[in-house]
This record gives sequence, structure tokens and C-alpha cells, in this order.
Amino acid sequence: MRKIIYIVLISCLSFNCGTYLLLENLEKNDQKAFLDFVNLTLIDSSIGLVHYWPLDGNTRDIIGGLDLTAISGTPILAADRFGFPGRAYYYDGGGAYHESSAQGPLFFDGTVSSFTISAWVNGKFPPGNNGAEYIYLGQGTGLGLQLYAFSGGPCSGRLRAFTNDGGAGDVDTGTPCGQYPEDTWYHMVFTWDIQTLTATLYVNNVLVSSGIFGSNRPWATNASFQLGRSGLSTQLFQGRVDEVRIYNRVIFPVSSL
Repeated sequence: MRKIIYIVLISCLSFNCGTYLLLENLEKNDQKAFLDFVNLTLIDSSIGLVHYWPLDGNTRDIIGGLDLTAISGTPILAADRFGFPGRAYYYDGGGAYHESSAQGPLFFDGTVSSFTISAWVNGKFPPGNNGAEYIYLGQGTGLGLQLYAFSGGPCSGRLRAFTNDGGAGDVDTGTPCGQYPEDTWYHMVFTWDIQTLTATLYVNNVLVSSGIFGSNRPWATNASFQLGRSGLSTQLFQGRVDEVRIYNRVIFPVSSL
């Protein structure tokens, strides 16, 4: 009988980390096929990776050098989705957030290239007045990922990614209301395909929303990159964020992102 061993591989290839299942005592052909699969997964998930914040005790961008600084206080180090302490950041909704000291990715305006944003999030859905509150990842007033709650609907338990040109919304990809409980880790992946003007949102590797947009570009993203807040709202995100990656291409979400 094949002995199954679970171990965590920390890859040195472009600092891209992942969890893999290794099989001991495989036949030679099976071993080669498995190693080929691992290598291709690591290579594919690192091509086009331009910014990566592991958030493992600091806010350093280990790929693109776009480090983040604490603003209006200090976000708290917290446990990640595996329960390891000090390997994610908690935002208390009271003022503290992270921001880059330099301009965030220029291609976030929707006119330069395709892109992908991958992030893990765990937080609250406090109801807001216009649906633009509690954004956990954003740039300027033109891009946001959020745990959506709208008191006028009412709507809560919705995961959403959107863009804005400063005066009118454009991309709006989100799940139906009431599907996602609070205080649960979710892997959100938002992609923008500039060739087809298609925006797509995945949650936990499942496609949940997709559509053709782009009529109101460029989006108002000429600003710093932020975690824990957005320029669109004075109401700050309450929850945890971990493993934020940005690609300059469309990449299909995999569990190692």
C-alpha cells in the first residue's frame, strides 16, 4: 500500500508558497508525473507575479518592493487561515490600515493590461448606507474588494469586487446576498481581461460572477494601494487579510495562490 505523507513545501521559486500532497513509494513513472505537475504549478503561478505581500509578520512586498506602512495606528498581527499566529493582519475598523508610500499598480486603471488580484479575507459584514463601505483592499476611489453589506437593501453576506471611474461605477462582480457567513476565511480572486473587457470573480476557486465591462475606463486608481480601507468610504474594514498577490495577467485561481 502506498504510504501517504502530508508535508508543506515552501518553494524558493519566486517566493511562491504552496501546500502539496506527496506520495511515497510511487512507481518511477508516477513520481515523474507528480514532479512535473508540481513544477508546472509553481512556474505557472509565478509568471506575471509583480507584487506579493505574504503579511507574515511584516508588510514587505517581496516581489515588487511596494512596501506598506501603517496609518492612523498599527494593525494587529493575527492568526492566518491555518491558525498560525502572527502570519496575517487584523484591522479593527477603528482607524488603523496599511498604505503604500508610492503609487500603486498603474495597470489598475483598466487600460494598460490584464491583471489578477488574489487575497485571503476573514471579517465582518456590518451594514452600510450605500454599499461602498468596509472595503478591505483598494486603490484610490477606483478599485475595491469588499465584504458587502447594504442596510437599504437589505443585503449582507456578499463578496464583491468593483471598479469606478470617479463618477460612475463600471465593473461590479459579486455573489448573491446572504451566502457567506462572517468570521470565515475566503479566497477571493478578481481578474480583468483587457482583450475581452471581461471581469471575473472567483471565491474559493469557484467562479461566482463574470461580465463584460470597461465603458467607464480609466478607473480612478491614481493613488496608493491600501489594505483595511478605501478612499470611497470613511467606514473601515473589520477583519483579517492575508496572502495578497497581484499579477499583470489573467491567472486562473489555484489553491497555492
